[in-house]
Amino acid sequence: MRPIIRRDGLATATGGDVMVRMLQEFRELQEESKEQFTRTETALRTVHMKCRVLFRKAQRMADRVHVLSEQVSAFSQQVSAFSQQVSAFDEEMNEFRDNMGELTTHVSTLTQEVYGIKTAQTRMFGQMGRMVHHLADAQSSDRKRIDVLEERMDDPGEN
Repeated sequence: MRPIIRRDGLATATGGDVMVRMLQEFRELQEESKEQFTRTETALRTVHMKCRVLFRKAQRMADRVHVLSEQVSAFSQQVSAFSQQVSAFDEEMNEFRDNMGELTTHVSTLTQEVYGIKTAQTRMFGQMGRMVHHLADAQSSDRKRIDVLEERMDDPGEN
């Protein structure tokens, strides 16, 4: 592969400019990844908190229904059919509350898993960035050596 000749006649390092552009693009992707990570983490926290609020409200509602069920049970000798329906409703509410608790647990676990994935991705991008920086430094060093060799070859005192 022939070196690229600049206007002043000196060759530039092959691929150096490409490495610099790739490094810039990588940095932009890394920033976008960080922003996406922040947005995702915020959304997951919001979902987690909303589920917790819904779970607490469902618990309070179930507790109120349970109190109502107890009051109606005292009055149930006159309205036993109604009491049975309220009791069944109370059981359904308890089951609903249990299901909401499980959902909250699953969402919390999912939040932790996504956070772990995002953390691993961030570390991976950091390692890739260090690697690209190292390659760019090596390319820069090669470019300097080429420039020195060209100066020595073009020096009229040596011929």
